[in-house]
Amino acid sequence: MSLMGAVSHSISRFGGDVKVTSGGAVQNTRAIVEPIRYKNRIYIGGQQRSLGTLRREKFLYIGKPEVSLRENASVIESAGGKYIVKRCETYFVQDRAVYVWAILVPFGARREDEYDDD
Repeated sequence: MSLMGAVSHSISRFGGDVKVTSGGAVQNTRAIVEPIRYKNRIYIGGQQRSLGTLRREKFLYIGKPEVSLRENASVIESAGGKYIVKRCETYFVQDRAVYVWAILVPFGARREDEYDDD
């Protein structure tokens, strides 16, 4: 089995059913969606506050490359909840898309601490 086939098979086997809404188009697929436990400040925008760390829930999405995601526009619905894509990238091997990963945040109205600092 090729690398692309093995990754696609693993996502189908270990992932859950998700609905991806992007630009008015809706796709049903399988993907892995789980909470991020390690906070990498490069990708998820961690901020240090004088009284400690600002807590923000983030989730990791790993899905098939056929499903197109757009930052700050695509909405992912799974059994665990509804999320919006904050950052996404496609992983390639020899110019072939293998999978898409994304950082998700819970969908909903922006909270006061999510606005940019002036």
